[in-house]
Amino acid sequence: MAQKNRHPVIDWNRMTDRQRQMKARAENLTAQIALDQHREHDRANKALFASLESVLAQLAGTPKAIEFFRLFTENATLANAKRIANHPDCPQVVRNEIAQRIEKTGITPGHEGAARAALGKSDNASED
Repeated sequence: MAQKNRHPVIDWNRMTDRQRQMKARAENLTAQIALDQHREHDRANKALFASLESVLAQLAGTPKAIEFFRLFTENATLANAKRIANHPDCPQVVRNEIAQRIEKTGITPGHEGAARAALGKSDNASED
């Protein structure tokens, strides 16, 4: 059976002025929802960061501390992994892994872009 030639649900070319205004309001509401959700996400991240130091203090010297730092450094750019290695609570075993990662990439100071490329990271990766 042949399918009927259907018109689009909304014909954007045939909207009245009132319909255009309604569409603009809907777009503004959608944008506001996105901004509100982004702000809430930022507040949640700040709440996590506020308790980070006390969590690190509780993890100090435990296998969980190694796993915690390992997860962060595995998902970080090489430059950020080096910064994480400088954290006073970073376990030595994780620092050694980062040093091996640097050695494996053959990176010299000032050539982090080449290291990111070798690790499959984008040059646009955030490093702050």
